[in-house]
Amino acid sequence: MGATELHLGTRGGALPRVQEAALALDESHLVAWSRSAPVAERFALDLANLLGHYPETQVCSIAGWLVRDLDSFCHQLEIGLAKAASADSLPRIRRDVHGPGGVVEHLKQRGGHGEDAHHVADKRRYYIWRDADALLRKDEGLFSEIVDAISGVAAADEFCGPDLLFLHRAAYVGGPALNTYANKRTGQFRKWLRDRGPAGEKNEPLWRTITGVSKPPVKVMEL
Repeated sequence: MGATELHLGTRGGALPRVQEAALALDESHLVAWSRSAPVAERFALDLANLLGHYPETQVCSIAGWLVRDLDSFCHQLEIGLAKAASADSLPRIRRDVHGPGGVVEHLKQRGGHGEDAHHVADKRRYYIWRDADALLRKDEGLFSEIVDAISGVAAADEFCGPDLLFLHRAAYVGGPALNTYANKRTGQFRKWLRDRGPAGEKNEPLWRTITGVSKPPVKVMEL
């Protein structure tokens, strides 16, 4: 897929931008970027508010400006999942992406809160990662791994899970660095991350093997 195919129109659309974005999230994840930080933040808040009115839906907001490494990402994901499930305490996420109790395991939990889950999302969960390019600029490798995990869990639940109606969708909102990354052919907005074996060898992408989906579905929108 070429870069031009990835992008939605930026002007002249019949729908307001937030509604256009919400419709795009029905079919794919979303990258929404602007050269203006206030414009991007306003869009993220409006999108979260709109999606929050959907029935049987959770909206998990991630404060990207506070994310510097895996520990701070997990902490923000803990907060976001707890608020999305209207839970009083935080789900404890092990500081690992794929291991037991790590990011992937918690993304799979519909209540986002383990045994104490309530306000379970029966149909969909949206992740609104505000200022997502903050981690991208600091640690592109970690950012790629997390994006790959979110898209992978989404594909597994959508195409391999027992309930094909449950959807995960992520909206990555921020500055021009997101657009630059979206046009990178090896980036995880355009292809799955290749799995690494115990000796560091590169194997077939884990999520492509599990789901049969050739690449993560992502659309890009300039605000």
